[in-house]
Amino acid sequence: MNPLSPKQSAQLATHVYSIKDAVMSSMDGVADEAARLGLANSFDFSDLKVANGTSGALIRTKTGFAYALNGVGGRQGEMLLAFRGTDSGADVLTDLNAGLQRGPSTWPVHAGFNETFNSLRGELDSFMRGRNPSTVHCVGHSLGGALATLAADHLSELGVAGIKLYTFGSPRVGVAGFSRHLSQKLGSKNIYRVFHSADPVSMVPIFPFQHVPVDGNICMIPWKGALISGNAHRMTQYLPAIGNTSWAGLYRNPEPPLAGDIELWLESASYGSTMFSAATLWMISRAMQYLLKKAANVIVGSVITVGMTVLDQVASLLVQGAQLCKDISDSLRALIAKIFNFLGRAVPSTADITTAFLRWVLDLLGRAVVNMARQAMQLIYRA
Repeated sequence: MNPLSPKQSAQLATHVYSIKDAVMSSMDGVADEAARLGLANSFDFSDLKVANGTSGALIRTKTGFAYALNGVGGRQGEMLLAFRGTDSGADVLTDLNAGLQRGPSTWPVHAGFNETFNSLRGELDSFMRGRNPSTVHCVGHSLGGALATLAADHLSELGVAGIKLYTFGSPRVGVAGFSRHLSQKLGSKNIYRVFHSADPVSMVPIFPFQHVPVDGNICMIPWKGALISGNAHRMTQYLPAIGNTSWAGLYRNPEPPLAGDIELWLESASYGSTMFSAATLWMISRAMQYLLKKAANVIVGSVITVGMTVLDQVASLLVQGAQLCKDISDSLRALIAKIFNFLGRAVPSTADITTAFLRWVLDLLGRAVVNMARQAMQLIYRA
């Protein structure tokens, strides 16, 4: 079946925020807004079903997180699952809970996203029970994009066919194995990822998490500045940038750097504007993935698991690889220098590259990027 248009999916990703604190007496307003946007021409908002989920850390808050709709007209027989993004302090705590848990397909995924998805899963299963839709559209912005991704993973494991996934400014959800598995299950042509080049939320969590689709078209919308910007995360910025453009018109696939390009970048004295540059962070992430892969080839049987913390595993793997291979050691030293330049800090001149030191460096980087993402998310729920 035909995918939702970019404009329609972006409107749905925005509209679903309206059900966060909705009660039955206010549902008419939700339906009226959908009708004003023209969304009611495709989906039956008079029979909207809300799924409540929890977010937060030690104290978890329960709110409306998603809605389910049946298709009408030309979308008869289809279903929509829309998930809202970060809209409270509790949601921010969920976004920052970046440990690893086993997701629906058992691959390691972001713990905070997975816990919120698990709190919704029972109601989502109730929506799907007894139904055999021709297509299920999973839509979301920010945290909602992560939840839509986990919903697509869950439904595909149940054997539901015709799943299409649409995300806007979504963070990374799982490790590379998860991303490859879901990309293959859904088919890359059924995954529509839209992000601003300077949106910090789309840059977290950092390695070894990876976006879906692994291969295929993505929609990278250029931002007006070179630096990472919290404003780039707002749906109010995505909507006008998308306009009435088709998916083909939005496709902009940044060319992944070749191994030789990454090595040249690591060897270079600089890479354009460095401190808090979106392009620099993108290259740091690519170089980290490149070095992790090289280290994994040297250390047979290595894999990121749900055991130790993510940063501990990454640091241990890279340091072991550096001890066994001089090329990895030299590249790792160069990458550490790039990270300190990005952070605007002086590079320690005498530090040995131990697991503890590298863990500290990666933690500095992770905290800086997460802080940018936190500020972007707070812009949304304080608006």
